[in-house]
Amino acid sequence: MVLRRTRKSLKRWLRFHPIASRSYTAISWTLTRSPPAVGVKRSLARTANALFPMWIERRCRLAYRYASEGKVGQAVAIADDLLARKVDLYDPTIARLGAVYSLQGRYEEAYRLFERMEERCHEVARELQYDRLGLRFFPSEMYSAIGHIGLFDKYVKAETLGIIPRRTNIIIGAPEDASNPAYLRYWEKYFSRITNQRTISCLAPLVYPLQAHLDVVRLGNRVRRFVSFSREVQLQWEAEGRGPLLDLSAEHRERGYQFLRSLGIPEGAWFVGLHVREGNDRMRDVRTADITTYRLAVEEIVKRGGWVVRIGNAEMRPLPSWPNTIDYAHSPKREDWMDVFVWAEGRFFIGTASGPQVIPTTFGKPVAIANYGPIAINVCGRGDIMLPKHYWHEKDGRYLALAERISSDSRSLESTRALAAMGIRVVDNSPEELRELVIEMMDRLESRYTETVQERALQERFAQTAAAYELYPVKIARAFMSRHSDLFGQDPQRASVV
Repeated sequence: MVLRRTRKSLKRWLRFHPIASRSYTAISWTLTRSPPAVGVKRSLARTANALFPMWIERRCRLAYRYASEGKVGQAVAIADDLLARKVDLYDPTIARLGAVYSLQGRYEEAYRLFERMEERCHEVARELQYDRLGLRFFPSEMYSAIGHIGLFDKYVKAETLGIIPRRTNIIIGAPEDASNPAYLRYWEKYFSRITNQRTISCLAPLVYPLQAHLDVVRLGNRVRRFVSFSREVQLQWEAEGRGPLLDLSAEHRERGYQFLRSLGIPEGAWFVGLHVREGNDRMRDVRTADITTYRLAVEEIVKRGGWVVRIGNAEMRPLPSWPNTIDYAHSPKREDWMDVFVWAEGRFFIGTASGPQVIPTTFGKPVAIANYGPIAINVCGRGDIMLPKHYWHEKDGRYLALAERISSDSRSLESTRALAAMGIRVVDNSPEELRELVIEMMDRLESRYTETVQERALQERFAQTAAAYELYPVKIARAFMSRHSDLFGQDPQRASVV
């Protein structure tokens, strides 16, 4: 602080002494910004990084915190500075910098960083001959969230199909570290688990170089984005007519229906699971929606004799008093296995861009995915239907085309503030659109849905766009196609280049 005040005072004095000012500027440039000075600074920085690695970790955490608070410039400045110093990428905390880039729209930079980190891990594994052990780790700090656990599905399918080599897949960490221990136990059919802390400590040197990353996957000598890998795996799995990997246990099925009866759902009645993401996460608030806008959708389910079971946690907004609806999120008897029952046994599931949306597919159940923002990072299955949110470009006075949303810098943004800085306003789905989504899903399941020629053409057009960007060609909801058929055309940005 004293030094800063001294420099300000000196600069004010130099305004009135031109010769001294020029001398000061020359000396300052020589000592701080000249090539030799920059070289010395970078050398000192690399030495400091080697001697004090905890500084790197703290700065990575600080960058991530700044990003979560909306201080984009400060977060990116730290990330750029750290990576310019050529830090050793064999450090898991560096992944936070990739998250900073990705969540601020710098998707390609984020991917290149994750790719370089994976290459560095692969290099270390070969040098130390860890790669000969035939192990693949899934540490709890990366795979504790429910959606991340659901990604196990793609690894098992990929091994079965021969897309990736078979390994002994090991989940590392205590059961209580998982967001849903009951669901995690379903994967013991395919995975080994190590929960002993002493054993985990002994294995620590092996885990990082041999772990499965969330953003990239190694396929032989190349590294691919996880969404691209997921597309390839799921399409081949479906083309071969293979079924889901998981089945609900007889015990959970019996206990689940007993629990539903205790909540007032009559025996023999069918039900649908519902989850709408809420919260104050400003980095990912594009994923959130208003649960009260789903009333018309719930009414359509009730008209056909169904019930709705809303899942979540007690911090969520309580549901209004809707007919045939159970607000299980606020039940005093919440159990982890009951969430699994809802995902696996419901006729279908209504989800948003949140972890629970991924889980029903692992049991072979379709999902009506509403209020979806970043469609460029979807992980879906054949029976799913997606109803995207709308992205309104304030300056151009138009909605962004689907291809434009996938290819532009907005593709991975999950912050409404970051999108607003790009002149994009996010518009949630209307109650009428949500109702139409549910009607479409029920009609498809009851073989009452008839696709028009135009809808078939629009779905094919989106599938071509998805293929161009290596994304899964999820079905787009009729509620979106009927209102925005013009958004399925060519990406305006690509068209302008051609």
